[in-house]
Amino acid sequence: MERRPLAGCLAGLAIALIVVGLVSGTILRHIVQIVPVVTAGIVVIRRPAIGVYAALPIFIFWMFIVSLIWLFLAGLSRIANGHYTIPEIISTIVMAACCGYGVIRAIPIGRPSQVGWRIATFLGFAALQFVAMWISFMPSVANR
Repeated sequence: MERRPLAGCLAGLAIALIVVGLVSGTILRHIVQIVPVVTAGIVVIRRPAIGVYAALPIFIFWMFIVSLIWLFLAGLSRIANGHYTIPEIISTIVMAACCGYGVIRAIPIGRPSQVGWRIATFLGFAALQFVAMWISFMPSVANR
């Protein structure tokens, strides 16, 4: 069934983020960050046609974050600054692969959905991921 690769990409993304949390000692921050990823995975499994539009903004968001990290590592940007260990860098590669493949696999699945549901789901999950990232940087979460 078409939803399995998409759900697998979301699972791979979540696992890579948990690995980063474990390696960096920021597990709570990364658990908060994967709440939208896991939620999108549940929607993909239960309603694949609309779940695609839950997964797409998640994949796009994390591909953007990974790109910022790679630009920093290449010395081209200071936005995602920090110290990145080898396991964290490998995790960004896994994240990029999951996101890229997820986008490719998602496109043909979601077409049967009504346009209004597509837009609402996409925007809702984009907002959910943004809010989760914002919360993950709050001192009460980030410093635990």
